[in-house]
Amino acid sequence: MSTMKDIEIGGDGKLVGRDDNSVILSSTTINHSPSKTKLSVLFDKLKEQSEKEEQTEEVSDELNYYITDRDVIGLEQKLIDGNLDYLYDDASELKDAYTRKLYKYQLYDSAQEIHVFILGIICEKFRNLVYPLIKKGVDQAVISEIISIKIVDPIIKTILEQGCNDIMGLSPRDIDGMIYFLTGRCHIKWKL
Repeated sequence: MSTMKDIEIGGDGKLVGRDDNSVILSSTTINHSPSKTKLSVLFDKLKEQSEKEEQTEEVSDELNYYITDRDVIGLEQKLIDGNLDYLYDDASELKDAYTRKLYKYQLYDSAQEIHVFILGIICEKFRNLVYPLIKKGVDQAVISEIISIKIVDPIIKTILEQGCNDIMGLSPRDIDGMIYFLTGRCHIKWKL
């Protein structure tokens, strides 16, 4: 048996009897002002325009693209075609609530840009993530989860994390409403 007496340990104070497999991680925190992002600048501009009541009389071509019906088939028939008729009541309510919010702010240039930006993201994600799943006949529960995880959550996270002063109060409910708004205008399809 060996004993140790009056041993001084230097360095970081670690005494190891065999192999040392520990990992030392260090991190440095740097505090700086967040840089302005496109959305945060637009939301700041919207707040300013709203306070000064600076409205435009025209709707931008980009927003007109999304608010113009691409065909005459309504939301209900599109959901029926996609075997989603059970969603109609909720979808209609969400679409109408979003539409009211859109029209409330549509005469502010910055709000038009915000809506166009988010509606564009939704359409792109549907084309690249959801349509391939619909085409493959993937179960609707999986598609709904993908919509939530890959579309709704990231948009809300972006608004929250980019320091946006969101005076419109966009929520996951509004993003869902945007999806059904786009469905009703035939920018999104549920049957391919």
